[in-house]
Amino acid sequence: MRGHCKKHHGCHGWDGRTLRDAPRGCRVRIQGFSCCPKDRCRLLALGLTPGVTAEISPSGCLRVRDADIVLGDDLAATITVQPLPEDARA
Repeated sequence: MRGHCKKHHGCHGWDGRTLRDAPRGCRVRIQGFSCCPKDRCRLLALGLTPGVTAEISPSGCLRVRDADIVLGDDLAATITVQPLPEDARA
């Protein structure tokens, strides 16, 4: 994909987990991004802002702010997340 930043600068977050590592069916809090500015703007426009709670559906969709989002593996690997307990609410 042209213009896509493939360099991964490491995970800066709670325990080094990325959205790509999170299992289906879990809830996470977005911690930050390690992607290029173009991709960061895209993620922010989709509502993926630091601190927001998201749920990964059994089908692999990401539920954020009452919207279902599907991200590619490379982009999901740039999003650092914090796993939430099952009883945590947004």
